[in-house]
Parts: sequence; C-alpha cells; structure tokens
Amino acid sequence: MSDNSAQIREAVERYFSEENFKFSGFDERNVARTSFKIKSKLSSADIILHAQQDRLVVRAMLAIKADEENRPAVAEYLLRANYGMKTGGFDFDFNDGEISFRVSTYCGDDDFAPPTHEQIDHAIDICLGMVQRYGDGILKVVYGLQSPNDAIKEIEGE
Repeated sequence: MSDNSAQIREAVERYFSEENFKFSGFDERNVARTSFKIKSKLSSADIILHAQQDRLVVRAMLAIKADEENRPAVAEYLLRANYGMKTGGFDFDFNDGEISFRVSTYCGDDDFAPPTHEQIDHAIDICLGMVQRYGDGILKVVYGLQSPNDAIKEIEGE
C-alpha cells in the first residue's frame, strides 16, 4: 500500500483556499485543525482533518467531556444516536470522556484518487450537522438532566 497522504493534504489545502476558510495547516502528523460555529448550545465544534495513506478522516471534536460517573449514560446516548446512521458516527473515549463525530473518506489504494472538493465539503458538513443535531442532547445527558433514551426521543421526534 503506497502512502498518498501528501496528495490528500494538497486536496484539503486547495479546499480551504477555495472556500476562503482559515485552518492551521498540516503538522508533522498530517493533522490540520479549524473551528466552525454551530446552532447548538455547544456553539462551536473544532474540526480535525487527518490525512492518512489511503483516506481522509474528518472529526468534529466537542468542547465538553463526560465526567467519569456519566460516561455509561453518554455512551448509551451515543450508541442510540449512531443506530441507523449511514455516514459517520460518534466516537467516545471511555478513558477521558472525549466525544467526537467522525467521517472517513476512503481514497483507494491501487485506484487512488484524492478526495474531491465535494467529498471534503460533505465530510465537514456531516460532522457539523450531526454535532449540531445531537449536541444539546449530549449536554443534557452529560449533566444528568435527561436519560439517554429520553434525549434521543426528543431529538429524533419519537
């Protein structure tokens, strides 16, 4: 498997230039960062873009972490949110309570093609949209204001 991360980085840099968005540029680990405002009590999400050898991984990182005593409830909420999702999913680190939403765009190996402007835009939009949609419920569960099941029902209109 060849390492195509340089071409993926170039595609992301071109995307940010064309959209006139500010971002950190890629570091030595092939990771770049930016931030977007969202319509949620969370107010913003940090976007991390990781150029790997055969894919671009985009993550929306939440500014809040779950306390140890609330982690099982938050995990349940995120599993309920993930059920039936077609693109991407919430990730949860039980060790420190970190919450993110991830979309991975596979670029191929033998038939490699760097991600297009549309694919990068789609990955970022999906990440931001899911954090915006489920963010207020995450807060309610993190602070013990609502059960995971009730929070999902409220968001998904059940």
